[in-house]
Amino acid sequence: MIKKIHGQTTDSGNALYDLFGKITYVIPVEDGDPYEASLLQGFARSLMYNVGIVQLINTLPSDILELTPEGQEILLPRRMSGQAPVIWRGQSPRALKSMVTPPFFPFLVLFLGREDNVETYRDWIDAHTFPLTVVAEKGGTITYKEFSLAKLKEAFLNICDALDGQIKSDALEMARRNLKSWREPAERDLGYKVGGHNTVAPNLSALYVAGFRDSISGSFDKFDEGIAPYVEAIVQTTRSVLTERERIGERVANQYFRKPPSISLFSPAIYPHFHEISIAGGAFSPEENKRFIAVRRILRRQDGYAFDAITKSQAKALWDATEGEEPRPHAIMFERAAELRLGTECVGTLSASEVSAVIRLPNAVNRTFGQVRQFAQHYHAKRTTDRKRREEFGKVSRAITASVPEEFFEFIEEAEDGIRLITDAHLEWMNVRGLPLCVQKNITRVPVTPGNFFIEQVLPKENLHLTTSNFEEILILSALRHDDPISKFFAIAIATFEPKFRDKIRIRTERIRNEEDLVAALNSYNGSLVIFDGHGGHAKDKPAELQLLEESIDIWQLQRKQPRIPPIVVLSACDTHAADRNHASTANGFLAIGARTVLGSVFPIDARDASAFVARLIYRIAKFVPAFHKEFNQSLTWMEIMGGMIQMQLLTDFCMRLESKGLIDHETYVAVHLAGNMAINGGDKWPYETVIMELSERGIDEKQAWYELRSAMVNSTAISYLQMGCPETIIVHPDEGFRDEAQAEADANQ
Repeated sequence: MIKKIHGQTTDSGNALYDLFGKITYVIPVEDGDPYEASLLQGFARSLMYNVGIVQLINTLPSDILELTPEGQEILLPRRMSGQAPVIWRGQSPRALKSMVTPPFFPFLVLFLGREDNVETYRDWIDAHTFPLTVVAEKGGTITYKEFSLAKLKEAFLNICDALDGQIKSDALEMARRNLKSWREPAERDLGYKVGGHNTVAPNLSALYVAGFRDSISGSFDKFDEGIAPYVEAIVQTTRSVLTERERIGERVANQYFRKPPSISLFSPAIYPHFHEISIAGGAFSPEENKRFIAVRRILRRQDGYAFDAITKSQAKALWDATEGEEPRPHAIMFERAAELRLGTECVGTLSASEVSAVIRLPNAVNRTFGQVRQFAQHYHAKRTTDRKRREEFGKVSRAITASVPEEFFEFIEEAEDGIRLITDAHLEWMNVRGLPLCVQKNITRVPVTPGNFFIEQVLPKENLHLTTSNFEEILILSALRHDDPISKFFAIAIATFEPKFRDKIRIRTERIRNEEDLVAALNSYNGSLVIFDGHGGHAKDKPAELQLLEESIDIWQLQRKQPRIPPIVVLSACDTHAADRNHASTANGFLAIGARTVLGSVFPIDARDASAFVARLIYRIAKFVPAFHKEFNQSLTWMEIMGGMIQMQLLTDFCMRLESKGLIDHETYVAVHLAGNMAINGGDKWPYETVIMELSERGIDEKQAWYELRSAMVNSTAISYLQMGCPETIIVHPDEGFRDEAQAEADANQ
């Protein structure tokens, strides 16, 4: 986003501006039509062809300060705290040429692919008041053959010269001084080498930022030894990345610039419908159709990191062996390889931007969809019991847990900055020390299909800095009819908590009859949080819908109207990211039209519980967040705020279950709930173990306490809620500012 900077006025009346030192990298993407996207995951093909450009960008500086001697000293702390993300975007030529880059934001680098002709962009390039930096095969500022940091520095210095008279002289002089002091980073030795492969590429991108070069010893060649060699390399490189993070440690500035997750669990996926399409009866021969089906079966049955051909016919199907020519991979396999490389390099941008570790998971995690579907069907059943639901959840949890190599769990358990799930699989339900990951850690999920949507979500974003005053007004979109039996629950819950937050937060409720009302309500709201109260649904093989008072709508279709979407969306409705449906969910739809993070649901949610959850969330914003700021002298990410809220939901459900069964009295309920509250919000590593210990000390059998906790868990909305998108990039600060030392270091690190 480009912001105008206040300048100074000269005698001639011309405005002189300050200068942004941020570098933005742009790749033209011609094929924005989803019908032109890749078949298995939905990537723009031109990006797949130009994946080498993405790989190059991952090695480049994020701003003009980074390569100075001073910048290199704070490079890792800045990246680890989200202050210096590498920003690149795929942009359609039409959109790119519709806006000239302003002179105060001049360090934009346009990378043209081999199929691009620089003359196509000549008028747009010449419209700038400074020499735009274009990297191309020929005709640009720099050719790919001669590209280097020295050439990039030269191009940027030429820009500074051209900006005389447009930019403040002191800002230009500072930029020149920074650029002239660029130095190649000192190289470090990792102490080992790994075979080059997608599974370790993101970690190597992070280690490259830390100065580790020459870490690859040729291509990975242990394809016939199962997943063990892959896992070993992933573990080795993950440990190296985390060691670098530990070496940097906590800085005072991290009170203000919160660290993003230290690890991401990454599992590329294929559209489920790909396994059902048929090419029979088209332009393909029966033999070609037979080979297509065989190759698709290989993809479907993949468990590990490589594609295994079990039979001779499958091996033959994998390779096109035209007489007299070298065998080539089947076209589908060739396309899948290109998709995987692009997806990996996009995750590599994130890893390099944060110096965070990426644990690539085997394809076995995607094969748990069948168990997830069975549990979803059971969850939707009208008749069930605690025991049956517990058994069914146990099955799906065990399947998901077994699909993750046990060597990775040490990293999952030690992740103190939260965990990012880059997947379509329900890794939230893997068993970590006896409970699902979603209630043990602060987590968020970035979906991996469709591919173009995945790229938009996974690429690094500038932090969004809010204060508690940004939540002074919260918008509730009410879409329940007055005669709906559940319509009263929201009003009751809000009325119960409203006296506790009325001095801090004002609730604005809009009745939403149709799409026009929805767009109008969103456009008239300038706050940071919107809550939808209504019904949701997602029929098989169709887009999800939200039920408004007079019509049902598909949120994805709102893209054409471009409404103003607050950064935070909470969907208090059923099946807004249904566990057993396609990618066209309501939660994904809100992310696609501009939300930074969305709270969705994988199942139907009880109206009473959902209403209480929302009311408690508002209370949490009004009272807990300011109290936390004061007590711990640090800001909070939305990921932390919502993650704690989900953990608190399970705590309440657990305590209520114990009291309802007569296992504890109300006095014990209050004491145990307080102990759990302090453990969750005070940063205990394993807060529920603290709760179990508290119960044990009060005479409750530990084994029974665990049993009741797990029973409460399978019936709690805590396992249904999904925090999605990039909540770690939303930081909520106190209104009154911060401690001098934190702000001083933060300013120094900018």
